[in-house]
Amino acid sequence: MATFILLPDGTTGTNNWSCSTGSDFVDLVDEDDDSTYIWETLQGGEITYTLANPSVAESSIDFNEDVTVTPKVHAHYTNTSGSVNLQIDVTGSGIGLPAATRAIDDAAYPTYSGTSTTIKSMGTNWDYAGLENAQINLKLTSRPARFKYLRVAYVYLRVDYTEVVVATTDNSVFFGTNF
Repeated sequence: MATFILLPDGTTGTNNWSCSTGSDFVDLVDEDDDSTYIWETLQGGEITYTLANPSVAESSIDFNEDVTVTPKVHAHYTNTSGSVNLQIDVTGSGIGLPAATRAIDDAAYPTYSGTSTTIKSMGTNWDYAGLENAQINLKLTSRPARFKYLRVAYVYLRVDYTEVVVATTDNSVFFGTNF
């Protein structure tokens, strides 16, 4: 299986979150680093990231085989006890998938995965247009303790796929005789 990731290239819709650098919600979540992050303190706060187009050509992905898409975030809760719930959802035009809720604790930015799926909506497999339209929605679904907050330092969509095998013509010698 081959793999590539789709990184955020913008935000869309409702955005209640704050970011450590002031207003750059995109560049600060495209590296696995805890020095920059987005953060939220209120239950129900959400942000939706649009994603860059795939770096792999459509002709290189075998859509006859399963294409598996998994949203991933590196997150941290600033309270030393307990956890808060983060809902991770893949959305976008023509995409209807169940969200996954993860309990985020005070570990140092481990990877939390959303639901891995081989379909983009009920009965419809992933295709290139779906990958181009994919978005990741994050929503804080529980209330953090007073003066504590949820931090997210890295957001991406992991795509596992089978590469297209290109047949080549070989005009080499056949059993020692060239016909």
